[in-house]
Amino acid sequence: MTGIVVVSHSRRLAEGVAELATQMTQGKANIAIAAGIDDPENPIGTDAIAVMGAIEEVCDDDGVVVLMDLGSALLSTEMAIELIDPEVAEKVKLVSAPVVEGTLAASVAAAAGLDIDTVISEAKAALGVKQEHLGETDDSVAPEVAVQSASDALSFEWQVENPHGIHARPAASIVGAVAAFNCDMWLIKGDKEVSAKSLNSIAKLAVSKGESICFKASGDNAQGAIDAFKQLAHTHFGEADLVNNPQPEPETEQVASAPSHQAIKGAITGLSVNGGIVTGPAVLFSASMPDVPNRSCASIADEQSHFTQSIETVSASLKQQASEPHGEIFQAHLLMLNDPELLASVQTRIAQNVIAEQAWVEVTQQLALEYSQAESAYMQEREADVHDIACQVMRVMTGDTDAGITLSEPSILLARDLMPSDVAGLDKSLVLAICLSEGGKTSHSAILARAMGIPAIVQAKGCLEEIQAGQHISVDGFSGLLWHSPDSDTSAELEQKRQQWLAECEAAKANAQSQAATLDGLEIQSLANIGGPEDVQAALDNGAEGVGLFRTEFLFQSRDTLPSEDEQTEVYLGIAKAFGDKPITIRSLDVGGDKPLKAYPMPVEENPFLGLRGVRLCLAHKDLFVDQIRAVLRAHAQQPNIQLMIPMIATVDEIHQVKALVEEQKQALGLQESNLPVGIMIEVPAAVLNADALAKEVDFFSIGTNDLTQYVMAADRGNTDVATLVNYFEPAVLSAIEITCKAAKNAGIAVSMCGEMAGDTKATETLLKLGLTKFSASSTLLPALKQTVRGISLATTETV
Repeated sequence: MTGIVVVSHSRRLAEGVAELATQMTQGKANIAIAAGIDDPENPIGTDAIAVMGAIEEVCDDDGVVVLMDLGSALLSTEMAIELIDPEVAEKVKLVSAPVVEGTLAASVAAAAGLDIDTVISEAKAALGVKQEHLGETDDSVAPEVAVQSASDALSFEWQVENPHGIHARPAASIVGAVAAFNCDMWLIKGDKEVSAKSLNSIAKLAVSKGESICFKASGDNAQGAIDAFKQLAHTHFGEADLVNNPQPEPETEQVASAPSHQAIKGAITGLSVNGGIVTGPAVLFSASMPDVPNRSCASIADEQSHFTQSIETVSASLKQQASEPHGEIFQAHLLMLNDPELLASVQTRIAQNVIAEQAWVEVTQQLALEYSQAESAYMQEREADVHDIACQVMRVMTGDTDAGITLSEPSILLARDLMPSDVAGLDKSLVLAICLSEGGKTSHSAILARAMGIPAIVQAKGCLEEIQAGQHISVDGFSGLLWHSPDSDTSAELEQKRQQWLAECEAAKANAQSQAATLDGLEIQSLANIGGPEDVQAALDNGAEGVGLFRTEFLFQSRDTLPSEDEQTEVYLGIAKAFGDKPITIRSLDVGGDKPLKAYPMPVEENPFLGLRGVRLCLAHKDLFVDQIRAVLRAHAQQPNIQLMIPMIATVDEIHQVKALVEEQKQALGLQESNLPVGIMIEVPAAVLNADALAKEVDFFSIGTNDLTQYVMAADRGNTDVATLVNYFEPAVLSAIEITCKAAKNAGIAVSMCGEMAGDTKATETLLKLGLTKFSASSTLLPALKQTVRGISLATTETV
């Protein structure tokens, strides 16, 4: 098989591209990367020796295709070719194709067993689909040779039902399924006919849901190719789950149309984002991009350095925000900010003697324009995210720091639009509501407003022109109305709705705090899954009766150094104190090949889900484990509501090793009398089969249904081709849960569940009948979970 090597200045970029290609080919492609340099302070760069190693790793008789990103990546690769064994060097081909698209196309072709010339051709043509969609042409690329099926070809017709048509992944499945057949094959839509062995050509057909396609084959193996394609088609090209279990269209695609803005006397009409009815003084906010400074260009090197330092400053800020509640939005901004193409475009402008600020504004304005012209409403709303990062970088480059929102009293905030960084910095106690004249229901600022529980409306045209600063106004977040001069009857109606809303909020909150019990009196313990201190208050507000899963990975990931014993102790103690005497279950570090640690790099594994992860990693690297055990023991000495849970346990010997380490550290800390409860997660089939023996060794079980399901069904939960198997209602999974519950009951130990199934109210009655009485889920799911439990009567149902 032709090997693929990705050479990049950024290791993260290369790893992401390789991961995408691996998923596209279901792990069949032979891919290696050579990216970044071994310098923590300046990790961006390329290394010829690393390129040599990558080439040698994937080289066989079929040869190697190398794709590179920028400048010195090519120079490093050429140097590697000069240094490498001449016999290997002869098999290496350097390709000028774009790294992302080229790698994906080349990997699919290579995984299908196509020859190196075809792999190169596919890589070079990789931009064709995007260029054709955007109406661009590239005169440097030879025109495609028209293909035409043979008159005697066998054929099979199929109506495509995939929600998104034949996009990249189904196209890759087609190539992978038929490329091995030694015959001519075509895929046809209407009057367009392309080679069925070309990923790019199939993608260019732009087959949508509901359209019919025809697969034709001619030659010795034609019938075999037809049969293979037919079988793949009946699985909907690997997307059977999406077709058979269609999801409702996301709200992101349902809000493209603006409100009708029908005339309502005394009100401005907008779109509802988050419910609630409030009245208060208006504060008008206007955020503007700092002006490009009027200065001459310093040296290109100085401008480049100024730009790079500004990017690093904003990146550091975004990393911090990404670790806080709703951080996924800022993680997305971080990825957008560090996009190699974006940075390279700015660097190119600077190299033309344009000052850094001007170059940044020009490039980001063009990017924002491209988003605004997208067909999808969701993608259009990403324009605001581009403006956000653009403004943040410009503020750093220009030194303009006077851009925040300052409130002195509870107020209703009006603006054209708000950036996520603006919303994240708000004092929630002083923001009664948010009203925007632009924006959308799926903008990141709207998502944050909902997450913070702030009543909000968007697209309230004219609100900035018609409302004066300090004017008392009312916002009806349910109806999407901003009232600036309601008459007396409307005011009374608004007040009535407001009081009803407040009463419902209070009732829901009070109900969430009450004990959940079935109609026949069986009390259920409702616990929260948390990922850090920032989740504590939400858990308490939603009626959590403790923590069933405290993921400690946040302390270790996305940082250059490991957390100290003292740092861990302080965090564990703080969370335990917040819950008083309610139980806190701390899961020991659950990382490995599939969840790497920057501060503790590990070799890449071929199959990380079956590799050195969870307790296996901790026992193999005890220096990583001991500090955490000591921190938990020290915190438990002050807060006895703490218990320790070990993930990925499969054998009795593993728990013996863990208990020995705990006992050893008790002695070292002088805590011999400590009675720290130690339990395990049941997520490996071996743990289910060993449940009786394991129950005699531990203080409690917690069933992790996410991993347990994929291991029981031998189906990767991230692989859409087997997604239908990853179902915790499968009889085999339910049997595993039942076996675990019975073993715990026989041994007299507690058993809980902390996987996704625990928060699924469709599963609640089934789990209760299986004997589960402790549920741990995301805190927002707890009120509904409790309410569901209150409506169940086990006395009237058969026991499973």
